[in-house]
Amino acid sequence: MGRSGILGVVACATAMCACGSSAPSPSGETPAVVARVAGVSITQAAFEVRLQSTLTSIAQGGGPSANAAMQTQLRATVVRSLILDSVIASEAASRGLQVTDAEVRAQVDADARAVGGLSTLQAQLASAGGSLAQLQDEIRAQVNEQRLEDAFAKDRAAQVEQQLAAGTAFATVAKQMSDDVNTSSSGGNLGVITAAQLAGSDPAFAAAVRSQPVNTYSMPPVHDAGGYDVIEVYAKTAASWSVRHILVAAPTPYTVTSRPAWFSEALFVTVAQLCGAGQIHVYVNDAGANPCSGAPSFTPTP
Repeated sequence: MGRSGILGVVACATAMCACGSSAPSPSGETPAVVARVAGVSITQAAFEVRLQSTLTSIAQGGGPSANAAMQTQLRATVVRSLILDSVIASEAASRGLQVTDAEVRAQVDADARAVGGLSTLQAQLASAGGSLAQLQDEIRAQVNEQRLEDAFAKDRAAQVEQQLAAGTAFATVAKQMSDDVNTSSSGGNLGVITAAQLAGSDPAFAAAVRSQPVNTYSMPPVHDAGGYDVIEVYAKTAASWSVRHILVAAPTPYTVTSRPAWFSEALFVTVAQLCGAGQIHVYVNDAGANPCSGAPSFTPTP
């Protein structure tokens, strides 16, 4: 369906959580509600949409048909992904970032225009085993997470600059906080970048390198396609620049598979806190569905 798909599974970061095992569903709500997170209901309808999306993704990827054991595992994974969605949506809303129904409709309309109309879009979705409801669910989950991750990344980049301003060596901060796995171990050193190489780089990154005085770093961080970049030029010639950087990842486009470890950890800490406060309740009996019991898992939904 052209988008990143379903969010990763949720798990507590603590072994003992107050909400414990699956709770009995409130009277009369068994068919309607599969879980609650801080009082927010996750409906059976939302669960069915997400489950079907997961099954569709597996089929499109050539995966096996779900047997009984696999069905149980998938159902549990879907419940946990919806719980994490709820946590993300709540935090996004608290920051004024939550995607609105109008924004979801606008994205669906844009997708429809791109393929020649809504009926064509629906037909394409159906031919792939999907539906408009699945697309809307995917848009909502992805936009909420992208916006929240970007906000967290901006805050983390500010922390990077605070450490640098306090006198911590650039290389030390890079080793501790940079998300560039290719350079973090070397203190963020990108080495010598030629004019030709810079011309093929991200425009925001390239402009910052060209304008940065030697032995200074970018303030504020540069927002480029990779996220928030703190860039230091430590030498330059007429045709080259020697550069270090500290990247706080907030990639565009964003997918759950590119979720930085520090962001995952922040989400799981929140889930653990909700578990400890008895604010997560699961009303289905599939083994592993309750994130407040069992070890943390970072495995993305298929």
